[in-house]
Amino acid sequence: MIKILFDHEIFSEQRYGGISRYFANLASEMNKDQSLRVKIAVLYVKNYYIRNVRQPFNTILGKWFLRKTHKRYHWNRKYSKSLLKKGDYDIFHATYYDTYSLAYNRKPMVVTVHDMIYENSPEMFADAAEVISKKKQMMDAAGAIIAISNYTLNEILRIYPQYASKTSVVYHGLPNEEQTEKADISTPERFILFVGGRSHYKNFAPMAEALAPLLHQNKSLMLLCTGGGAFTAEEKELLENLQLSQQCQQLDATDEELKLLYQRALVFVYPSSQEGFGLPMLEAFRNNCPIACSHASCLPEIGGDAVGYFDPTQGDTLLNTVEKIISEPDYAKELRAKGQERLTHFTMQSCIANTVKVYQTLLKRS
Repeated sequence: MIKILFDHEIFSEQRYGGISRYFANLASEMNKDQSLRVKIAVLYVKNYYIRNVRQPFNTILGKWFLRKTHKRYHWNRKYSKSLLKKGDYDIFHATYYDTYSLAYNRKPMVVTVHDMIYENSPEMFADAAEVISKKKQMMDAAGAIIAISNYTLNEILRIYPQYASKTSVVYHGLPNEEQTEKADISTPERFILFVGGRSHYKNFAPMAEALAPLLHQNKSLMLLCTGGGAFTAEEKELLENLQLSQQCQQLDATDEELKLLYQRALVFVYPSSQEGFGLPMLEAFRNNCPIACSHASCLPEIGGDAVGYFDPTQGDTLLNTVEKIISEPDYAKELRAKGQERLTHFTMQSCIANTVKVYQTLLKRS
């Protein structure tokens, strides 16, 4: 049996988010295999994806004691340190880039690099220098580095060519859907869907500007945004100036509700200019939602020929791509069919098998 330890960091940091979902999926699927055992080093967190994982302080008293975010982080970190010191594991898979673990871990370490956005666009992030430094230290110390796409691999090696021998690509996969209680959510009859964060490279503002003419011509058409929190004052001002306030809505959705949003949307628009993988594309494929997407970073690698592409720097190409999907049912149907085929390239079984292969190779070398 291979014993794998995931530390607390990303689960303490995120309630929702792609990285914590990735690690939660790995843990859940690996623990179904008798030859693998994953331990997540948390006392108590509010992370949605491991809500059903046993957590020692997930009690009335524990929740009260760890009710404050900074206190949860502090005690989960102490617990991670204690498990690292104990050493009852074969592989340590760090969930992010906090270097605290380097003083305590004595076993082979794996680090997953999800993107190189901090390195490519440091001006966008106040903490860029700190994150880049810690990430480099963790990559130096790691016995193996996982990149989640060939694009991400190439970006890593462009900046750090010295990591070539220990870096490999393992694509994300979507876990099999479990039968859950049916959700429902109120939605407009006709809407364009935007999912996730809206700042910087996510290109929400340029997308809204590009879609304004289409929305003005079709007053019954809505732009629906889910995730990313409520609209900021700046975003509200933008929508007001574009005369879109009445046609643009933000809501938060559970995983089950998000499925319905994909299923009901006329098109999912993904205007991001920088991504490490693009998991929402797989979610859209699975739920038969046609995609209009940036021809940028890793997205063509994941989308293949199952997506309508546009240049994220050219608003007219975005508008034309979205209009084509909405106005041509046969084209939308073709994209849906190709999306189902594309999904077969990104299975959870393949993700697990290739991750375990990284672990086994590292153990053989150690």
